[in-house]
Amino acid sequence: MSPYVRPYSVRNGDRLAAWSVLLVLLAVYTATFAGLPDNPDAEVEFQTTSALARKGTPALGGTPEAEALREAGRDVVPGGPGREQQRFAPFGLGQAAVGLPFYFAGRALALAWPEFERRNAEPTPDGVVRSEYFAHLLVGWRDPLLGALTAFLLVLTARRLGMGRRAAWITAVTYGLATFAWPQARSTLSDVQAAFLLLAAFHFLCIAGEHFDRLRSPRLLDLAWLGACLGGAVLTRVAVLPQAAVLFAAALLVARRGRRRIARAFEGGSPPVRERPLLRLVALWLPVVACAAVLLWANAWRFGDPLNTGRGRTFSDPTCFSYPPHLGLLGLLVAPGKGLVWMAPGLLLLGWGLRRADGSKPWIWPSLLVWLALASFLPVALTPDWHGAPAFGPRYLLPFLPFAWLAFGFAVERGGRGLRLAAVALTLFGLLVQLPASLVDPATHQDLAAQAARIQWPAPPGAEPAPDGSAGREQEALRQHHVQWDWGFAAPWAQWRILRHRLAGLGEEFPVDEIFQVDSDRRIRAAGERSRGFRHLAWVDLAERLGGPGWPPALLCTLLMGAGIVFAVRALDRTRL
Repeated sequence: MSPYVRPYSVRNGDRLAAWSVLLVLLAVYTATFAGLPDNPDAEVEFQTTSALARKGTPALGGTPEAEALREAGRDVVPGGPGREQQRFAPFGLGQAAVGLPFYFAGRALALAWPEFERRNAEPTPDGVVRSEYFAHLLVGWRDPLLGALTAFLLVLTARRLGMGRRAAWITAVTYGLATFAWPQARSTLSDVQAAFLLLAAFHFLCIAGEHFDRLRSPRLLDLAWLGACLGGAVLTRVAVLPQAAVLFAAALLVARRGRRRIARAFEGGSPPVRERPLLRLVALWLPVVACAAVLLWANAWRFGDPLNTGRGRTFSDPTCFSYPPHLGLLGLLVAPGKGLVWMAPGLLLLGWGLRRADGSKPWIWPSLLVWLALASFLPVALTPDWHGAPAFGPRYLLPFLPFAWLAFGFAVERGGRGLRLAAVALTLFGLLVQLPASLVDPATHQDLAAQAARIQWPAPPGAEPAPDGSAGREQEALRQHHVQWDWGFAAPWAQWRILRHRLAGLGEEFPVDEIFQVDSDRRIRAAGERSRGFRHLAWVDLAERLGGPGWPPALLCTLLMGAGIVFAVRALDRTRL
């Protein structure tokens, strides 16, 4: 039997297109990234990386920031038996481990330019003492790099699914600039790394499926990388375990169907390459088992229980997954401050894209998308913190976004003129939504919105906070939900008004009636030095606070953008397609 064997999907021109997307987005992300941690969780994650590099242990300590976190007791967890005096981050060690190369690169820059480290260590007017400036900066650059690499993989994955090169390029660029992937990539949280690793696992799954299409067994290294990416995603953020489980089950299913196809194709004969299914299963399973062992060991070492991730008190709370799922789902889809309809408007073409992707390869993608949606939406919709504040957009859905965005590309490529015009309009709208989230720090908006919310929704008369502060926390949580649903408070609409106020030169005191549409003549001001003006941007902070030069980052971004445009012109040249 000599069945038709498909050619390889990815060629040199496709890789050039992927590199062009990577460079263009990396230029944009580098120009707008935060650099220094933009919330307490991000600082805790950095301090874990710092402790691993300096002491070989994830126990926080040894820097002014770490000691302040230990004293405050916020976002850190005491160790288990024998380590009660130590404090650990309740986050995945995968995030900290991947940050180590960036940390050491930052230490090298600190040796080259020690004057900036000295200026950074001087106490600020707010009394904040900082350390390890370049290490913070380089570790903060990890998310822009991984965000751009996610779009790089999106090009190659789209090509393996049967999408044309131009459509794949458009899909990746619009994903990077017209969805909340841009504000997330310029931040410093772990969602970006988890999303990259999950998409990387799917990319290796597509490679395995392509080998089966060519009646060959997948390479052991590809299967090992697939398992390692899934395990690494869970080590980065244990909350993505449901999505990782779906992808792992899909890998087993693809392998089973692929082996059957090869057996049918060479029935009565022998395949050109000897089949070793057990060895390939070991290659897939071994990294997954190894990562699971590391996770359980790290939990036991830090917290005294292999199943305790540091958030045991949260998950043991009976109210943790008791939020009405229909309200959580509605918020994730249409809430003015978090809904996917606003934060990734191109997903409105999801249905059209899925219909036009019929017959794409591998066959598993449309059904996989359904299961990934259930694994992504359902756990988040059940939690009171479905909105993921203070980050911009529904951050907990970021790992699902690149998988779903592939449908946008199919809609653009295989739809009619009307569908393409709709795609252009939704892309422009998406750009307008993401822009204020890059020019106005989400943490600044969160701070100002919280102050205005206390004016708009004050505590009930006579209400007294409980001794442990629980009543106050409940009131703040209720206001947080109001902020997500109120058009006057929600991002990015309020961020546009903050930006307009600043560009008009009206200072850093904001009238609540103008910014948040609250019936009051009070004016509010964001706390913290980084909330003033555009200091949340790494390069503005370097110039204004530390007196650093502006030309090196400008030159870097220009070179990245220029190279990306040149690569795009060559890759998308019709004479080379």
